[in-house]
Amino acid sequence: MDQISDFRPDLDTAQTWVADLISAVRPDQLDSPTPCTEYDVRGLLQHISALPAKVTAVAAGGNRRELPPQVAIDEEGVGERYREEAAAALGAWGDDALLTTTLTAPWGPAPGGAALGGFVMETVAHGWDLAVATGQDPEADPALAAKAHAIGERALAEAPRGSGMPFGTPVEAPAGAGPTTRLAAFLGRSWDRG
Repeated sequence: MDQISDFRPDLDTAQTWVADLISAVRPDQLDSPTPCTEYDVRGLLQHISALPAKVTAVAAGGNRRELPPQVAIDEEGVGERYREEAAAALGAWGDDALLTTTLTAPWGPAPGGAALGGFVMETVAHGWDLAVATGQDPEADPALAAKAHAIGERALAEAPRGSGMPFGTPVEAPAGAGPTTRLAAFLGRSWDRG
């Protein structure tokens, strides 16, 4: 049996990076498009802000799909509010036994550690979406991005991808792309800044 990884420190790093990105969003950028084509920046912030409740729900044995994909946000202080909620959600994973307990991941029953890895990948991917949409540095810590990419390769190895699916078919990353941009390309994201 594979050893279950402890992705809690990685999720903490990803959430901290994303909180900083959120805090740097300007009000005049809220209606701008994002590489996550179903959302503009405001919608993406509402989606990212829904993630902490989902992280908490999975730790408690719930199903993240029963929670809304977006939540209302107060555009003043949204980054700090996300930071607080993300820290509380991570705190729900304090018991090491959760890493090996079978919980409900988005793709079905899985060890908690694997479900937590899915949140790492999703958080990093949406951080990239937000960063490129708002003109910020889209590269997370390289080790974090590489880990998120490895999680994605394993989790999506046989998953359906493309139209109507959460992740598109892989696209070619731009020449010289960093690891976070390569992750985004693997997840089917592309972005023409022109």
